[in-house]
Amino acid sequence: MKFAMLYVLIFPMVILGFSGWSAVAPYGVSSLNNNGPHGLSEILYAYASTAGNNGSAFAGLNGNTPWFNISLGLNMLIAGS
Repeated sequence: MKFAMLYVLIFPMVILGFSGWSAVAPYGVSSLNNNGPHGLSEILYAYASTAGNNGSAFAGLNGNTPWFNISLGLNMLIAGS
């Protein structure tokens, strides 16, 4: 049962971990066109959609940076397995 709960909790931990890291790191925030709550929701949605193997993002987030390419790929790899 403990392993089942660990499996269920990996999905939100990975999404929130990468989202929080991107929200405070200068290389993550520099890709935003919108600051404030909308920028946070753009980051959160990008990681949530890649964890579900969808890969979409809001239009205000420039996801074509080295940070987002690597972190979104790791997010998809960790949460998708």
